Amino acid sequence: MKYLGLTLDGRWHFTAHFKGLSERLVRAADSFGWLLPNLGGPRTRCRRLYAGVLKSMALYGAPVWSDSLHRRENVALLRRPQRAIALRVARAYRTVGSAAACALAGTPPWELEASVLSAVYHWTAEQRARDLRPAPEERGAVRRHAHEDMVRDWEGDLSHGFLTYRLVQVLTGHGCFGNYLHKIGREESPSCHECGAAVDTAQHTLAVCPGWEEQRRVLVGAVGQDLSLPSIVNAMLDNERAWKAMASFCETVMSQKEAAEREREDDPSAPPLRRRRRGRRRRAYDRSSLAPPGGQQVVGTGVPPPALHAPPPSRGNSAVSPAIPPIPPSLGGGAGPAS
Repeated sequence: MKYLGLTLDGRWHFTAHFKGLSERLVRAADSFGWLLPNLGGPRTRCRRLYAGVLKSMALYGAPVWSDSLHRRENVALLRRPQRAIALRVARAYRTVGSAAACALAGTPPWELEASVLSAVYHWTAEQRARDLRPAPEERGAVRRHAHEDMVRDWEGDLSHGFLTYRLVQVLTGHGCFGNYLHKIGREESPSCHECGAAVDTAQHTLAVCPGWEEQRRVLVGAVGQDLSLPSIVNAMLDNERAWKAMASFCETVMSQKEAAEREREDDPSAPPLRRRRRGRRRRAYDRSSLAPPGGQQVVGTGVPPPALHAPPPSRGNSAVSPAIPPIPPSLGGGAGPAS
């Protein structure tokens, strides 16, 4: 039963509601995808505005169905569209997981947002049941307290920087790195093309590869000698200079790695694994080969095949079609009805 935009069931599981909601939100996220490309497009604040539109659609009626989020299937249905829009906000690869995408986009999981709305609603209902009329300031304090409990693991000021397509590649490790390309079948080996190291990862590109020594010197001057990813992220959150230095390093290095990768893919002498797929190949079937040629007998029967385009039987004698010969007696056929 559908009532006020919510699909209700007899057990109050809301599974049907989340299935329909997830489909609508995924379609909306796909439509936003045209407006939020990974390269170029709006900055992070505008992208979060679009994500807020989907969040308002997703959290409609949250105080009613929030108790059903103990079911894993409901949480999975709710996270699917959030991951789709979070990838657009964070400019991340589609292989990035849901938790990482939400963290990079700065959007807490919607099931936690629903718990905040539910807590405020139930507190207000309890106050009204006691014939009390809480002031807006009191409701605001309850909301802030619930929100602080929700985002204590999401602390971090991202206001002094914004995420870029290539910055996200380095932070997640999902990008133009030999190890990642080897995992998805785009490279024969995980080795580094710049220095010949056995494994090319984001950490190798960031701290080890001698091919990027000049760019690394500028980065070290901003974030310090420790180039491990946790240390760099902490430095980025502490000051704007470190954020800009890291973003500049990623833009310079990853753009060159991507250009070199495209050259290897376009090389006609490269192995087929590295060649870029220009499009789907369609197999051309010879339909004439599917049917035996005219006059050829069907194997094992000694009977010629019927005509491919036989005319319909005449109304006067509809018992046997003139295009289909009678079955010979050697194969079990009779001599026909006695005259």
